[in-house]
Formats: sequence, C-alpha cells, structure tokens
Amino acid sequence: MCERFHRQMKAAIKCHASEDWVEVLPLVLLGIRTAWKDDLAASTAEYVYGQQLRLPGDFFESSGQDAPADYTDFLTRLQLIMRKLQPSPVARHGTHKVFVHKDLATSTHVFLRNDAVRKPLQPTYTGPYQVIERGDKFFKILLKGKPNNVSIDRLKPAYMLGEPDLSPAPNQQLAAPPPAKAERRTRSGRVVRFPSYL
Repeated sequence: MCERFHRQMKAAIKCHASEDWVEVLPLVLLGIRTAWKDDLAASTAEYVYGQQLRLPGDFFESSGQDAPADYTDFLTRLQLIMRKLQPSPVARHGTHKVFVHKDLATSTHVFLRNDAVRKPLQPTYTGPYQVIERGDKFFKILLKGKPNNVSIDRLKPAYMLGEPDLSPAPNQQLAAPPPAKAERRTRSGRVVRFPSYL
C-alpha cells in the first residue's frame, strides 16, 4: 500500500518538472489529500478534519459575474486536438549486429557462456568443447559426451595448444634415448616401484 502511494506521489512530482522536489512536495500532498474518492464518497481530508481543505484558489474571490462555461465548445476543441495528434516516426540509426568472433569459423574448440544465474566467483564460460558441425547461427558441439546445437551468440573460440612437434629440425641430430633403468626386485621377486617424486 505504501509503495502504491509512493508511486502516485513520485508521478505527481515528476509532472511539475522541477529539480527542487522539496518545494513541490507540499502542493502535491495537498492535491492528493483533497482528491475526491468515489469509493469513499469524500476526500481523505474530509475524513481526517471533518471538512474540505481550503485550496489556494479559494483564497481569491472572483470579481464580477463569471460567464457560464461552455462545455460543448471545449469538447469540440479537445476532439480537434486529439485528431491532429500523430505518433512521431521512429528513427533507426543503422542495423545492430551481434558481435561474432572471426576465429569461430576456424576454431576446433569453443567456450560456452553460461547464461543461468551464477554463484559468486563462478566462471562465465565453461569448456572448451569440441566443434562437430558449423552453421550460420548454430554450432553443434560435443557437450557432456552428447552433440548439442548452441547459438553462436554464446560461443567464443578456444585457442588450444598444439601437440609438441617432435620432429628434429634440419641439421640437428637426434639425441640418444636415455638408458633404461635396471629393475629392482625384492627377495621374493616382486618389482619395486618408487613414487615419481623420489
């Protein structure tokens, strides 16, 4: 209920188009308190004070006899104004394209963006996943052992390190293989295997 009242009060303050909302606030609250409520058949000020509040216009007495208002003329003018109203055309400033990395066309593996709500410090991308098939808008990747179609908007290329090149360079001789270590056996004949860190 409070939030609804605050929404109404903020909308009324915005209508005044003034940055100094403190000066506008009393007038806005006066208008809200003296507004007629159909369900109550009264205003809130009448319920609190037992009578209507005096509005600023009531302080000035009208000089002379006012002419009766012509509501039919007002209605026709309002209809003419409303007929002339037209929505302004929307201006489009170029086409907005989604950024797609150029290396996606050649990469063998990709990272997949996780669009779900993430926990703190959880990585944005998972992977890398192998690319099975490429399309204009979708890639088929190997995800958890199964092929899945994924939009390219969620992908970025993964740069994989290639297998080390073991072929010798020209004018370089192959190094001799390291000598095989002699197996150590126990008295019963079992092979002794030491941990790699020893």
